[in-house]
Amino acid sequence: MKKAKKALLGTALAGALVVSAGFGTYSWFTDVKTANSEIDNGTLTLGMDTQLFTHEKFAPSQVLVSDFKKIENTGSLDQILRASYTHSVDKASAKKYKVAYLAIKYAERPDETVLKGMATEYEKGFKKGVDNPVMPSGKSKQAVGYEVEGGLVSADEASAMKMQAANQEKTFKFGKDGFWKLKDNQSIEIMFFVKLLDSAGNEYQGAQYNGEFKVEAKQTDEGADFGPAANTEVSPTTAE
Repeated sequence: MKKAKKALLGTALAGALVVSAGFGTYSWFTDVKTANSEIDNGTLTLGMDTQLFTHEKFAPSQVLVSDFKKIENTGSLDQILRASYTHSVDKASAKKYKVAYLAIKYAERPDETVLKGMATEYEKGFKKGVDNPVMPSGKSKQAVGYEVEGGLVSADEASAMKMQAANQEKTFKFGKDGFWKLKDNQSIEIMFFVKLLDSAGNEYQGAQYNGEFKVEAKQTDEGADFGPAANTEVSPTTAE
């Protein structure tokens, strides 16, 4: 009898252990979700023609006219440009050279006849001493789809620039800040007009004129600066 009770008690305990062990294998309901992310950095790059112009046998009263040179936002970010033109003469002062420019900004390039027409009119005015920029007659920039900026670096502005005594080098800054801002699909085409004034004397015979047009680009974000000089430059311009 006692053996039977012990056997039953043992069986009951064994059952309890089984139930307890079975209960311990259950868990709370759970779920897991995973979210992934990517950041693709933009690019800030410029494309530009690297030769402005060359010329020989230049003389007083003559005007040298460059082709249009394209400055293109080849990156994916909007950018602010800082452009400058520096010129010098090897054996005389650069002050006898008069320099003007005509620049056109667009997303879709205007017709070639429009560009040539503006360039021709500006050249005529420059030869006559007219310094005002040429704008499309009777049309707003919204209507024509492009903006135009141009003009002459005035004598007052030139005299205010730092001049290096060794080679009479002067650096001229360009235009309005708003114009020199390129969206990721925009370009600027610019041409230069250089005139040796009639008052240039014999000291200019055989002289060599050198010019350099440099463009730097930076982000439009607040606090961004130009930092080290950009590597987008043109080869020196030479006129003899």
